[in-house]
Amino acid sequence: MVNPFALSWLWRGFKGRSVTFAVLFASFVLGWSLSHYVNVLLMRLGVHWLYAILLPAFFFMWVAKREDRIIPDEAKRTLYARSLIAGSIGLAILIAWLRPAA
Repeated sequence: MVNPFALSWLWRGFKGRSVTFAVLFASFVLGWSLSHYVNVLLMRLGVHWLYAILLPAFFFMWVAKREDRIIPDEAKRTLYARSLIAGSIGLAILIAWLRPAA
C-alpha cells in the first residue's frame, strides 16, 4: 500500500517549492523515518508520548514555512528539491538492483 502522504510530499517537492517535503519523500523512499528519530530523541528527553508523536509533525510544518528564509534563492530550492527526489528514487532503484534475490 502506498502512503498517501508520500505522494503529497513528492508533489510538493517536485514542483520545487519545498525542500522539506522533498527530504521527507526521500526518507520515505529509502526507508529512513526522520519522524521516528525525532520521536526517539523527544522520548529520551522525557517528553510525554503524545507530544512526542505530535511534535515532529509540527516541527516539519514549521521548517517548511520558514524554508524561504533558510534557502532564500528559489532556483536553489528547486534544484535541491528535485535533486533530492531524483537522487532518492535512483538510489532506491540501485539498492533494489544490488540486493541479492531472496
